[in-house]
Amino acid sequence: MTEGERTTPAANFPYKVSAADPQVPDVDASTLRHDVSWYLELTWSSGDRQGATRIDDHGQPFRTVALNTDHRYWYNADGPNAWVPLSS
Repeated sequence: MTEGERTTPAANFPYKVSAADPQVPDVDASTLRHDVSWYLELTWSSGDRQGATRIDDHGQPFRTVALNTDHRYWYNADGPNAWVPLSS
């Protein structure tokens, strides 16, 4: 995993999943001073098959913006399924 200019080893994902027993990771991203674009890459294996799946925002990276700026957004999953400005 790369964090800015520094590479950090990814933690193992110690779960076995199936169609009958899926696992859903909860990602909470924050930053204090920066505007960060990022995506997740999930490495998987099944028997002798393996691969990686990129998780992003409809082909674009996710974006996390510091809350101490004038730009505040939240992901409205109940409405337009999009990042919308946060109103005070």
